[in-house]
Amino acid sequence: MTLNAPTSSDYEAEANRLRAQIGATVQDLRFSLRPSNLASEAATRAGIADLSWGGAFDFAGKRHPVPTAIIGLGIAFWTLAALRRRKADGLATFTPPLRETSASLVESATRVLRDRAEIKRREFVNVAQAQIATGAARFSDEVERRLENVVDRVPGGPEVRPLIEAAVQLALSAALEGLFLKRTAG
Repeated sequence: MTLNAPTSSDYEAEANRLRAQIGATVQDLRFSLRPSNLASEAATRAGIADLSWGGAFDFAGKRHPVPTAIIGLGIAFWTLAALRRRKADGLATFTPPLRETSASLVESATRVLRDRAEIKRREFVNVAQAQIATGAARFSDEVERRLENVVDRVPGGPEVRPLIEAAVQLALSAALEGLFLKRTAG
């Protein structure tokens, strides 16, 4: 009975599979975080995805009558104030309040989009960390199993096993430290 131990090419294939999975997740996040997709998702969740402006106002009026009435009153007061200050050309007084309102809306939308992007980024990082932790655990288990096979073949019996294990651990620690130092320096 022989055990088929994974080879380095098996690990490489697994790493490539994980990279492809992470790449697909990144692409999905990029697509999901487009402003048009976020707006569409919000409209779908609110149940107004296929409504016209009039239909959306009617829907909001039926579903949320008090906030809709307050918004309507706000728009009416804004319009009345702009009409009272109307100058000779008529449109000049509408543009400053409209600019302020649109700037406020853009700022609010930007804040919401940034918050949503941060949530999606955290989700992506959590998924990536989980995949990396799983891969590292599998790799560690395999390295430990293979080292046990090598240590079992060394002459000297169980008396030298702790010495060999300690030497291997020191060598691996030094190699990892060298890799990390090289990465941070470069």
